[in-house]
Amino acid sequence: MNETVRKLDGQTAVVTGAAHGIGYAIVERFASEGANIVLADIDIDGVESAATDVAIRFAVDTLPMQIDVASENDNARMINEAIKVFGRLDILVCNAGIVRPACPIEDIKPDQWRQVIDINLMSCVYATTAFIPHAKANRSGRIIYMASVAGQVGGVASEVTYPVTKAGVLCLTKAVARQLGPFNITVNAIAPGAIQTAMTEILQYSPEVKKSIPLERYGDVSDIAAAALYLASEDARYVTGSTLDVNGGIAMR
Repeated sequence: MNETVRKLDGQTAVVTGAAHGIGYAIVERFASEGANIVLADIDIDGVESAATDVAIRFAVDTLPMQIDVASENDNARMINEAIKVFGRLDILVCNAGIVRPACPIEDIKPDQWRQVIDINLMSCVYATTAFIPHAKANRSGRIIYMASVAGQVGGVASEVTYPVTKAGVLCLTKAVARQLGPFNITVNAIAPGAIQTAMTEILQYSPEVKKSIPLERYGDVSDIAAAALYLASEDARYVTGSTLDVNGGIAMR
C-alpha cells in the first residue's frame, strides 16, 4: 500500500500570530501536511505550548519564537533563525494583527493609528523584505498575507484603523506579487469575513451581521486554514497577486 504523500512534506513555514485563533489553525493544518513550523507570537507561553502540542500530534519539528511583529529587527531575527534551524524557508504566513474597539475617527490618537499600522501592515513589509533574499536565491517561495473583508468594504462595526490597514495589505499583495513573480515566488492574500475568534469578539457583531451572510453562519478558523493550505501548496503554483475571499458570501466582488 502506498503511503499518502502530504502536501507540504519537507517544507518549512513561518506563521506569525501563531499561538491562538486563525494562526494556530494554520499551524495545525500545515503540520498535518508535513511542514516544519516556526511559530511566532508575542505570547511566548502560548506559542511554546502550541509548538509542543503540534510537534507531538503531527510528528514535525517546531520552533516557537517570541517576536514583536511591529519590529523590523524582530522580523529579520525570525526569518534568519528559521533558515538557521531548518536550513530552508518555503512559506511565510503574515497573520498577526490587532483590531481596536470602534470609535469615531476624530477620537483616534496618532499613536493608536501607528500601532495598528505597524502591527497589521508594516509587519508584512518587514517579514517579506527579510524573506526575499532567501526566496530569490532559491527561486521559489510562498507568501500569504491575512487581509480582511473589512479592507474591501470599508470596515465593520464602525472601526476605522483596521479596515484601512487591511486595505493596505490588499494593495501590498498585488505590488509585491508583480515584483517577485519573475523569481517564482507567489504572493497572495486571504480575506476572511466574520470568523469566530477571540479577536473578532471585540467588534461585537450585531445579530444583523449573521443574517446578512448568505451561508447563514459565522466562519470557523479551519475555513481560513484550508485556504492557507491551498495557497501554500503546489495546487496554487499559478496563483499570485490574488485575494481569496473566505466570507460566507457576505461580500461578493
